[in-house]
Amino acid sequence: MQKSVTIKLTTTIRQPNVDDQVMELRSEGMLTEKNNLRYLQYAEQQEDLEIRTVVKMSKDEAVILRSGGLQMRLPFLLHKEQTGNLTNAQGSFMLTTTAHELSVGETRFKVRYDLAMGASHVGEYEMEIQFTEGK
Repeated sequence: MQKSVTIKLTTTIRQPNVDDQVMELRSEGMLTEKNNLRYLQYAEQQEDLEIRTVVKMSKDEAVILRSGGLQMRLPFLLHKEQTGNLTNAQGSFMLTTTAHELSVGETRFKVRYDLAMGASHVGEYEMEIQFTEGK
């Protein structure tokens, strides 16, 4: 099953001694269901780079895969440390996530996690994607 969806992505970044940063993105995408997994695909423009994103979701784990202007693999498993990576113009970096909240609903995906790049804690991220049937 595949259908067009309208996506609203809200990301909140919390870092010590800094005001929370909130970013919002609206996009059109595709939702595919296959073998008890859901795949949400969309593209976003960052400066002059197009970044394609796939969010692979099941009941208790998820992976965010980004390609195009950068390569990124960000895995999530509730309360477990997971290792991913990021490759961009500055080089390749190991990323570590620990998800404190992970929920997948009919029209919503939400994950709240700590992110580390190498040995450095980057902050706590909260990402919520709402997807509703598109045109």
